[in-house]
Amino acid sequence: MDFVIIGAGAIGGTIGAHMSRSGHDILLCDVDANHVAEINENGLKIDGPVNQFVVQIPAVTPDQLPGTIDHAIVAVKSHHTQSAADLVRSRLSSDGYVLTVQNGLTADVLVEAVGEERVVSSFVNFGADVMGPGHVMQGNIGTFRVGELVPGSITPRVEQLADALPYAEATDNVLGYLWGKEAYGAMLWAGAVSDLSIAESLERPKYRPLMIAVAQEVLAQSPVKVESFDGFEPDDVEGSLDRLAVFNRRSAKSHSGIFRDLVVRKRKTEIDQVLHDINGPIFNKIAELIHDIEQGRRVCEVRNLDELAEFVSNRSSS
Repeated sequence: MDFVIIGAGAIGGTIGAHMSRSGHDILLCDVDANHVAEINENGLKIDGPVNQFVVQIPAVTPDQLPGTIDHAIVAVKSHHTQSAADLVRSRLSSDGYVLTVQNGLTADVLVEAVGEERVVSSFVNFGADVMGPGHVMQGNIGTFRVGELVPGSITPRVEQLADALPYAEATDNVLGYLWGKEAYGAMLWAGAVSDLSIAESLERPKYRPLMIAVAQEVLAQSPVKVESFDGFEPDDVEGSLDRLAVFNRRSAKSHSGIFRDLVVRKRKTEIDQVLHDINGPIFNKIAELIHDIEQGRRVCEVRNLDELAEFVSNRSSS
């Protein structure tokens, strides 16, 4: 199959590299001209505990995209979804489709651009980080599910995608996985206001009531049956903390992409887009702290997590 991957960062780069290695015709597209140039000159390097290889794969910047795209994979940060949608809006062939491999509930932006029948969604939970131009570290292998936006059936194109994508399996309830990721993600957002690793923030007793409360706040908003993955069980959030800590300790990716955006890459996070999907007093408090860090009023440190824990404790006792 042929795919244009829009966003050749941690997830898009990892997926594209594995698919290219498997014989698929892949074109990477990224706004980072240095990243694109390095890939074209020396290939895309994937390393880490899962695998280590370099794949020769063509890459372009958005202005160099071909006029027609049959299959697009959107792997940009959620706040760049509109830009990606604009790129495929006039380029997608009449029988083509777009797969989103993004965090969050971003499909509506793509649906507006190309129509619901031409958008497929997915849930991705393996960890990866961009280490530099042309270099991605894949930290682990996690759940990867592909499915139609309308639940209840697994279509031939979903089966085809599951065969083509690394580690992927087809599902008839992809939204259930995405809402599970929203709940797990809420815990990652909380942990990211500190400098603790993912595992440390999940397993420390002091922060367990916070993590349980924010996950349950999100789960209460889900319009679909929430699915389990990688130790997360929606009916056992408390037990999930230990299982998720074990899952994360096995990964070479110790901190979340949120933390890396705040501390390493010093760029805006996806928090405002997440606030379009979920709300509630606890998550809104977390977002307030994230905004403070983005704007330089705070730094990522444990005292922020202590403040969140106290906020939840005061709500419980009032």
